[in-house]
Amino acid sequence: MVSTVTDTTFLTSDQYNEQQKAVSYGEDELGQDAFLTLFTAQLQNQNPLDPMENEAFVSQLAEFSSLEGIKGMQGSLDNMVNGMRQEQMVAGANLVGKKVQVAGGHFTGGNGAITQGSIDLKSGAESIILSVYDPKSGDLIYRDTQGGKLPGRAELNWNGRDRSGEIVPEGGYLMTASAVINGKLETVPVTTMADVRSVSWDPAAQEISLEVGDGVFVALADVERIGI
Repeated sequence: MVSTVTDTTFLTSDQYNEQQKAVSYGEDELGQDAFLTLFTAQLQNQNPLDPMENEAFVSQLAEFSSLEGIKGMQGSLDNMVNGMRQEQMVAGANLVGKKVQVAGGHFTGGNGAITQGSIDLKSGAESIILSVYDPKSGDLIYRDTQGGKLPGRAELNWNGRDRSGEIVPEGGYLMTASAVINGKLETVPVTTMADVRSVSWDPAAQEISLEVGDGVFVALADVERIGI
């Protein structure tokens, strides 16, 4: 006659499921060693009158194996991303001290040196108004009105002087342009050659940013041309 098993070390299927839930919601992750220990203990202590089905064992093994595979894949992806980031940082560091052509109008100039900018005019313009500002104070440094321009790229030059012809100190400036097109005054984006001061990693965009002015950063992908 078979006696009734009352040993509390035996686990029924329901008891095991409750135990698994408690483990899954614990603060510590269930690693491979802990899983194998728990799995072995489960086999040794299962209730012989209510053993777990083979499908349940296989399901547990498959689920754990899948989770381990995902964790391994995530680790490989993290290593790949870190490697790409390091390569981009090295490439960006090589640009420090060089000039890059970027949109926005920020540049380092003054001291009587010629600074070149450019604008794209799809349909030409009747006149162009070139302005140079101090980006920190917002003060107007220089302004010049030029004649009509044909469709295409138009070059803009600033001689590093203020409106009275005095040489301004070397520093960071902002060049803007407005064009009279079909009798209407429109703001036109200006592209300038700016000095790269530093590089940094933008975690939000997951890309390198170049400092082209005092606190002014542009994405490496936005660089149109690189000069000396």
